[in-house]
Amino acid sequence: MIAANNITTLIRSRIFLMSLVVLVTLSMGVAYVASVPREHERFLSLSTLGSNMMVGDYYPNNKKDIELLDNVRWYIQVYNNMGSAEYIAVRVKLLNSEQTAPDDNTHTPSPIEHVYEFKRLVAKGETVTIPFEWSVTSILSIDNSKVIKGISINGDIVEVDARAEDGKDFRIVFELWRYNIESKEFEFSWVDSSNEKRSVWNQIWFNVKS
Repeated sequence: MIAANNITTLIRSRIFLMSLVVLVTLSMGVAYVASVPREHERFLSLSTLGSNMMVGDYYPNNKKDIELLDNVRWYIQVYNNMGSAEYIAVRVKLLNSEQTAPDDNTHTPSPIEHVYEFKRLVAKGETVTIPFEWSVTSILSIDNSKVIKGISINGDIVEVDARAEDGKDFRIVFELWRYNIESKEFEFSWVDSSNEKRSVWNQIWFNVKS
């Protein structure tokens, strides 16, 4: 009787251990799948980081007010999970609060012409980092408005004409464009693995003081 009980206990212990091993293995597999993007989930991502390569520290002295010739350093990052190498363009636009931003519903870009552009070939599964160092080089005061007439981007002087009342609520918009091999053009949107239209963009607000 004792031997039979021991055998039953041993069998139950082995069953328990086997079940535990199976559960742990399944849990690890689920965690891995959840943490690693699947190749059939086609997407591009765009992020803008501050001077310390993290979210934050976007402004000199942690103030949203940018003065003439203040040096501002950001970093643009693009991640490619489209399943193949992608030729991309990041288009930089300078807007005020009233001008039209990109539309997430229709996946259309801002109609404002870009003032600068970065082009990169991004390998499958790669993240590229693009330094973005800029400053306001020319400001005019007209009535109650501040007008930005020039900015420097990575050492290049760019003529612009962006106006905002009291110099408040300017914004730099970053749009991610993808080169379409069939149309031989850069396009603001693309189709994902679910046949849904997608687009991505960022914006950072700032004020100017002359």
